[in-house]
Amino acid sequence: MSFLEGYRRVLKNLPVSYSEAEVNVERRGSTVIKHANGEMIETRSSETAEIFVRVVDEKTGYAYTQDLDEEPNYVLLRALNNSQFVERLKNDRLNGYSVSRKVSDSSRNSDLDIPSMKAAAKKLEETVRLVDSNISSIAVEICAEKQRRNVVNSYGLDVESSMDLYSVTATVMAERNGEQYDASYYESTSRLEDIDLEKFKERISASLNHQYDAGEMQTGLYTVLLDSTVVTNIMMTAWQLFSGLKYGDGSSALSGKLGQALGSSCFSVTDSPSHELTGYHYEFDCEGTPSREERLVDGGRLVGLMHNIASANRLHTSSTGNAGRYALLSGSIPTDIIITPKIVHVEPGSKSVASLLEEMGEGVYITHSYDVFHSINIGSGGFSIPCRGTVIRNGCEDCNVTGLTMSGRLTDLFSRVRAAGNDLYIEEFLRKSYCVGAPSLLIEKLQINGK
Repeated sequence: MSFLEGYRRVLKNLPVSYSEAEVNVERRGSTVIKHANGEMIETRSSETAEIFVRVVDEKTGYAYTQDLDEEPNYVLLRALNNSQFVERLKNDRLNGYSVSRKVSDSSRNSDLDIPSMKAAAKKLEETVRLVDSNISSIAVEICAEKQRRNVVNSYGLDVESSMDLYSVTATVMAERNGEQYDASYYESTSRLEDIDLEKFKERISASLNHQYDAGEMQTGLYTVLLDSTVVTNIMMTAWQLFSGLKYGDGSSALSGKLGQALGSSCFSVTDSPSHELTGYHYEFDCEGTPSREERLVDGGRLVGLMHNIASANRLHTSSTGNAGRYALLSGSIPTDIIITPKIVHVEPGSKSVASLLEEMGEGVYITHSYDVFHSINIGSGGFSIPCRGTVIRNGCEDCNVTGLTMSGRLTDLFSRVRAAGNDLYIEEFLRKSYCVGAPSLLIEKLQINGK
């Protein structure tokens, strides 16, 4: 009998001391190859399995193990005993739907082709090396990953999903006039042959060119074009504004504003279980609730939130399938259930970056941003983000500038979106548990602090 069958057996015959219980299993197998400076320098493989258990009696207790041979009864008992140390009084509500075992058929179910991965990495390195004569070193990493997830509970819920994907990153170092610069680009895909070589060339070349020979700029209010990677970096933290838990307890700057206008008509945000620009897809969350597309902002109006079972019950609505564990970086094992996105992204528009720059005329193109996790306050919406970019004159790039900080409030930023670009970029985040994306955004005015 497999370890999971052991848990299924226990959940069907819970001891009387348990009122309900849930088991969430996450298994990952990955193979990483790294090609650098003309050589294959690393090939490594790993497999991990994590079991998260919730048991409800007078209070909800949690347990965690990576030992698949550990006796299921013992793990559940450990969770029950741990409930004594849980500070909050209310119990978690587990998924009460009885769902017969459902298996996702979206996996490739094919053998890993390491020679093809190595060939793809070599080709990508050769392609990127041609974009800039200042490049001194290149590293390409391709990770092939197979993920399998199960959620089983004592109500009869039993769901399973699998996902196969490739994550590809190219990182370069360049030297010019005694200075060093770095640039990277990432994408994920379901098939190696879908790696967009031209996009890697375009993005890495642009990233380097926007850093060279940078000067200073005067502080002021400017019309600004935020690059798609910059908006994505902002959304890596800002998605928490749409958490039903934060909305409900008043710790989101959007609390109390459901149904109200908070942005311009050009600004919309969606959380989706899948997207054509990434190999990621999510059939259900870690409570077993089916994933669905949820529009959060529609034409500037706040129309939805991301919910797990707890936040949905608190606000008298239904879960949107956004139960997760890994919100931000943490040194502890995240057994507790929180809210995380699936693939949350700002909706793209129809205009190219060149068209947006021409429309802007005079202003600043912010091409890089840094340290967004410590630079955004979700409760107030305030932000102060270190960045750099390029001055735009008459719709054309004039000179690069660095040592900048953009500051303001997220609600003001959303309300000042004049147009969204057609260059949607999606990036994985934290343990590959969700994705965040955005296109470039033309902002009517933004405070930029320089010298």
